[in-house]
Amino acid sequence: MNNPQSEIRNPQSKKVLLIDPPHRLFPGLRMWTPSFGLLQLAAYLEREGIEVQIIDATTLTNSWKDLASLVSTSKADVIGITCSATSLSPEALQTIHLCRKLSPQSLIVAGGGHFTLMTESILREMEDLDYIVLGEGEIAFSQLLKNLSNGEDGKGVKGIAYRENGKVIRNGRQPIIPNLDSLPLPAYHLIDMESDAYYWHGMGRRAFGLSTSRGCGDHCTYCSETRFWEGVWRGRSGKKVVEEISYLYHQHGKSLFVFNENTFNWSRRRMEEFIDELGKSGLRIHFWFQSRIKDILRDEDLIPEMKHLGLYEVMLGIESIHPDVLDRYEKQQSREMAQKAIDILRKNKIMVMANIMFGDWNDSDETLKEVFQFVKKQSDFLVLTMTTPLPGTKYFEEAERLGRIRERDFGKYDFMHPIMDTKFLSAEEAFRLHQAYLKKYYTQPRILLGGFFNPNPFKRMAYRLILRYVWENATKRPWRQPNLDEQFGVMSS
Repeated sequence: MNNPQSEIRNPQSKKVLLIDPPHRLFPGLRMWTPSFGLLQLAAYLEREGIEVQIIDATTLTNSWKDLASLVSTSKADVIGITCSATSLSPEALQTIHLCRKLSPQSLIVAGGGHFTLMTESILREMEDLDYIVLGEGEIAFSQLLKNLSNGEDGKGVKGIAYRENGKVIRNGRQPIIPNLDSLPLPAYHLIDMESDAYYWHGMGRRAFGLSTSRGCGDHCTYCSETRFWEGVWRGRSGKKVVEEISYLYHQHGKSLFVFNENTFNWSRRRMEEFIDELGKSGLRIHFWFQSRIKDILRDEDLIPEMKHLGLYEVMLGIESIHPDVLDRYEKQQSREMAQKAIDILRKNKIMVMANIMFGDWNDSDETLKEVFQFVKKQSDFLVLTMTTPLPGTKYFEEAERLGRIRERDFGKYDFMHPIMDTKFLSAEEAFRLHQAYLKKYYTQPRILLGGFFNPNPFKRMAYRLILRYVWENATKRPWRQPNLDEQFGVMSS
């Protein structure tokens, strides 16, 4: 399309359709969380007076077929498609093709982490795609829409990438929004909050995910978030976080919150304000979050009050305890620091979810055995992932340059599939060890029996989910996502 913006039927209406494509759910959890990026973007556009609709296609009864029907009838001037993670990119690309086929008059714009980090290759390969929004989307996307309303194109908009004469043009990025409190409440009214896909098995409809910050100030070599957000952390104030929790509590009955961000407690000042505001609110909730080891050490004195206000679990970013591996990850931590953080949480009777990565170039059977023994008895849960070189990261660039990558299907870059060899193991051997140690951990008697007899209701809840997953796989009757059409079948019809 040489001049796609000229084909918009009525730019003044600026009717916008935002799509999060259909996605496969992890069988162990069977739940989904709406796109925080789309909810925030939609709220911002509404405040600018723009008509906007969200389709969270994972919640649809027949995901691909229903999405096709909605796109066909939407009559949208502009369709925005998000892709927050590399592993979700195959569905996002299929959605772009689908939208171009069924709504040829629409301008198609993509955004999110994967599209930003892979801009050049995607625009070269995807002729159905008109523009990519680079980085933070609110300002760039809204300015693109304003240009279109004025009969202009998006070529002068900062934060936009596009093709011109066979070349990919990147207009740089918009300055980041310094104060996230200036953004409106996410547009929860544009999605079906009662969708079955948002039902968190074991935790029920009272559970919901939140995102209250953007980015991270660390520079871990494997982390695409660092590249996407350019190494900067920003968070909404503690007061605004509690306001959002209160809204979800009173309007939608949510009382168990999962903070889906790399590190909820990056800022001690924000944590102090959050604790103060949550205490004054009188809300009776429970919550858990991910944390860096050093933030738990820094905030040891705050942990008891967090526990009192409802904190019941922390996912701790241990990653490894092997110095060579930690150095390659550029993690500023040690085994001793990890042990102290675990001790602090256990002393306060807060559950420890140990996050470990296995499959770095320096990993071997011995390093996995060592970290497994470290967390086996003193963590309540083990998240054991495969080290994954995400495109756009320093880690990917090194692995690519040295020819270590064995898997090219981005759909498998979900930290659960083997992607590369190590110095000592093939990718396949590393994966077999990964599976064996997961099985070894979750078949411990304390976990198998804990689903019925553990006095902690949150542990019983989680262990029962594990038991269900183990049972289904042992009996070769794995759960199948009911609403996901045959893979991309709607595309070929």
